[in-house]
Amino acid sequence: MSHLRGTRYLVKVALLGTLGFLLMYLEFPLPFMPTFLKFDFGDVPALIAGFAFGPAAGVLAEAIKCIVFLLSGRSEAGIIGVSANFVTGASLVLAAALVYRRVHTLQGAVLSLFVGTLAMTATVTIADIYIFLPLWNVPAQQILPLAVSAIVPFNLIKGTLTSTATFLLYKRVSALLGAPALVSQPAKARP
Repeated sequence: MSHLRGTRYLVKVALLGTLGFLLMYLEFPLPFMPTFLKFDFGDVPALIAGFAFGPAAGVLAEAIKCIVFLLSGRSEAGIIGVSANFVTGASLVLAAALVYRRVHTLQGAVLSLFVGTLAMTATVTIADIYIFLPLWNVPAQQILPLAVSAIVPFNLIKGTLTSTATFLLYKRVSALLGAPALVSQPAKARP
């Protein structure tokens, strides 16, 4: 019976990862941002997986999304872009799911999404400054100004939009996944 539960878990996580991949096709640029920074809702399914099944499931769904995207040949930025996308999504999902695991309430969900957005923004900014932008041959003198003027604001907006969508969808989707819904208050222990 536990084998069956394990199989169902993997199928649900793989389904969410695949849904994230499909949502990446609906990318669009945000106004007032450089055109190479495009937004999509591809991280929402991984966040849902993280809330429903835990941090490892969320990161696994994120990995599935990115691997399938790379293998599809659709990535214009290749392995560097897909790696950046994974770091972005995984940092959001991991931080949010870890907080939500500790504070499993409606307020905890809001807090976890806020913390996830901040963690993602900080992680991606550091990774872009020291890894990804140099790999894309951005001149060293342009990296910090680009991070401050575009990378930080873009990721704050991305985290906010992704978190809002997750918050609005999770209750509906959690029932289909057989996962617990968000609750207003934690259950009190009986004396």
